[in-house]
Amino acid sequence: MDGKSRQPVLWAVALGVAATVAYLAFLGWDRKKDVDPVTGAETGPYEAWQVVGLGLVVAAMAFVAGRQHQVVPALVGIPAGLTLAFVVAAVTSPDADLWLVGAVLVALGSAAGTALVALIGRSTTSRSSA
Repeated sequence: MDGKSRQPVLWAVALGVAATVAYLAFLGWDRKKDVDPVTGAETGPYEAWQVVGLGLVVAAMAFVAGRQHQVVPALVGIPAGLTLAFVVAAVTSPDADLWLVGAVLVALGSAAGTALVALIGRSTTSRSSA
């Protein structure tokens, strides 16, 4: 395998690792649900800023990958990294009942979002180089 043919594999691995690290940085440390003292309703464990922050970081990674003509590696690496991090966090949680459903939703949602943003990034290079 020469350097050119290894490049997509390296992109996929790097994006997968980066997505996993981003997930752990934003969501991996927060496992405590918040209980409203008045109503007793549980929320969380994540705050909105955590999810938005992760989404922005992952979107930036997908956009850059698209601009670098690495859409397919982004479609492999980013969802794989996010799903793996989610599965590890969910399975080790005390509330691990529906982790498989969550994993499927994370995989599908992150793949759809990655595809959209990476293709937008890819389209910006086509216009700027024309």
